[in-house]
Amino acid sequence: MNIYDFMEKYQKKRNTFEKSYEYKFFIDNRYLLTKFPYFSFLFDRDYDDFDIMRANIILRSLLTKKKIEDEIWALNERYNNGEVINHQIYVKSILDVTYSLPYYLEEKNKIYLPIFNRAINSMYIHEPEKLLNEPYIHLFSDYNANIVDPFDTYGPELYNSLFTRLVLVGTNSREYAYFHYDTNTIYIVNKEGRLDNKIVLFDKYLKRVQYRDMLERIEPVMKAYFDSDMQGFYDALVDSNFLSRKALYYYLIKYKKNKK
Repeated sequence: MNIYDFMEKYQKKRNTFEKSYEYKFFIDNRYLLTKFPYFSFLFDRDYDDFDIMRANIILRSLLTKKKIEDEIWALNERYNNGEVINHQIYVKSILDVTYSLPYYLEEKNKIYLPIFNRAINSMYIHEPEKLLNEPYIHLFSDYNANIVDPFDTYGPELYNSLFTRLVLVGTNSREYAYFHYDTNTIYIVNKEGRLDNKIVLFDKYLKRVQYRDMLERIEPVMKAYFDSDMQGFYDALVDSNFLSRKALYYYLIKYKKNKK
């Protein structure tokens, strides 16, 4: 057993992930995934916290798509009734003001629909009137062929967006580390947007758990991790009060050595 599995196994008891906002949002909206063979594998990931966060990015994208399209149809009806309508101005107002919908900021461009490529995203925001005509009108209902893998397309920085509650706590340009306050876990994500590792904080032997200044305390932990400095990693976990000396002793002396 490596140190990461050990920390997860001996994590201090906390509220279960099933009681979190992320989990509730997933359960309430996961039915949407059944419409898309590409994402259907995420439907039953009830107990995998990171996969649920990944699924929620897709679900929030699908819900945003529906809101934009509902407004486009409503605006078009007003246009057909004789009103002078600038679809682009109205749609941008809907996104930025009316709903404050989640997005990923790529350079200066806001990606509201990471299930689509950049060109389709741009059209939804800057040329929404095109969606009312061929061939784009099919995007309203028949768009399986246009779906892309959000994580392959936009990479690990997609997690550093309003689609998640993750907080970026470090990177070495090959991997990105994200922290989630609900799970007290650091997720290490590779350049393909997949989970490489996770560091579960606070073991059951800690007498008192301190939640203040979490990001500052995580910083030396991630520095040692990215430097591949295991001794420094152990020291930083203990010094930052994320791992008790008792648990570390148990791992290094009683567990690790006995497993050789």
